[in-house]
Amino acid sequence: MPYKNGVFVFGGKEVKPDDLRTLWQFLYDSYTGLGGYRDGKYLIRHKRESDEKYERRKRLAYYPNFVKKIVDTFTAQVFKKPPQRQLTKEYELFVNDVDKTGTYIDDFMRRALKLSLIFGTVFIIVDKPSEEAKTKQEEIERKLLPYATIRLPWQVENYELDEYGNLKKIVFKEGKERKRELSAEVLRVLNKRGEVIFERENPLGVLPVVILRTSDKLLYEELFSEPFIYSVAQLNFELYNLISEIREILRNITFPILIYPVKNVSNFNGEVILGTENMLLYEPETGGKPDFIAPPPAPVEVYLEYINKVIEQIYRTVNLEFTLGSQSQRSGVALEFEFQNLNTLLSMFAMNLEKAEYEIANLVAKWHGEEEFKGSIDYRKDFSFRDIERELKIILDSLSAGIRSETFLIEAHKKIVRLALGDSIEDKTLERIDKEIEGLEGIDNQLKNELGNT
Repeated sequence: MPYKNGVFVFGGKEVKPDDLRTLWQFLYDSYTGLGGYRDGKYLIRHKRESDEKYERRKRLAYYPNFVKKIVDTFTAQVFKKPPQRQLTKEYELFVNDVDKTGTYIDDFMRRALKLSLIFGTVFIIVDKPSEEAKTKQEEIERKLLPYATIRLPWQVENYELDEYGNLKKIVFKEGKERKRELSAEVLRVLNKRGEVIFERENPLGVLPVVILRTSDKLLYEELFSEPFIYSVAQLNFELYNLISEIREILRNITFPILIYPVKNVSNFNGEVILGTENMLLYEPETGGKPDFIAPPPAPVEVYLEYINKVIEQIYRTVNLEFTLGSQSQRSGVALEFEFQNLNTLLSMFAMNLEKAEYEIANLVAKWHGEEEFKGSIDYRKDFSFRDIERELKIILDSLSAGIRSETFLIEAHKKIVRLALGDSIEDKTLERIDKEIEGLEGIDNQLKNELGNT
């Protein structure tokens, strides 16, 4: 089922590609802080705002970039501990130079995750140069090896799904002059008029494209998933406008104004400009003295309160509410639930990455003439945020309880090591520490004291 009449299916509706490109440009700008945030075009103009004031607001606008902070933080957490792989010879060549620029696989997949968090869906093409070599060694020397490239949703010009919603064919725009058409049967490069520049039979028999999504698509006729950061980007857009508006209030009406008594204001012929560099004249009934007046702070306070609410909502939207600094107001059960929600979210990202890399590895294997990848890929999937102080207290209390078990004491000390050193320690180092604990004389003596005579 190709897209028809110049529309894509997105959100259960037929949408024009240009409308989707506007959405994706907004999401890109929300991550980078460029585009409409940099030139101020994302500021909503007031009905009675003059051109001069609006242009000034655009120049002074400040964008507090929560989108980038959240995307980068989640990506860093997923790759805090590098994925573990058992590599075949062919895949080892690939992971050390994924895109023919010397990029390592972890760096490539990290970039792919960031882009999928921003756009919801990214496409990874696994291709191989069309030139042929006589031997495997010649392939390596001439670098005629499989490589991967990333394509973004706005580069999709056409696609076709089968009756089950699987991608059958896809056409990408590559600059202004070229298109690339990929299917299980044929691989083509076309010019902008659709004329074939290069064509060859697809030796793999499968579409050489891997789709990475940060969330599952809801409808089988859809190709694109909902962008993960869309809600955050909307809230950040709201915050951007709020900060500009409150700055305008502070700039224009919160400065004190000098008021000066005169006997007859109507006889005053001078020019009066309200502000901090001039004064407001008034006629006192019973005499008066110079003074200052200022607007009440209530409007600014309302804005500040709403700004804080928007920031809180940003963190709640992505399961980071426990970072807001108000844990004392919530129960331990509530905090544990929040930690589990975040753990589940990060685990989903890791599983999607692992699945995508297996598909990449299988395509690399097929380009080398193998049926499938025979190694293994394992992304870290446990991102639990533990209360280390509480866990340590439980262990130490247990150690002082006189439990008469040699195995328990050894395992308890191993647990303390893991709590103290965290996830950054390498597995080989942990194994060496475990062996040292099992043979440590100090623990042997403690075991003897604990066990004693029954």
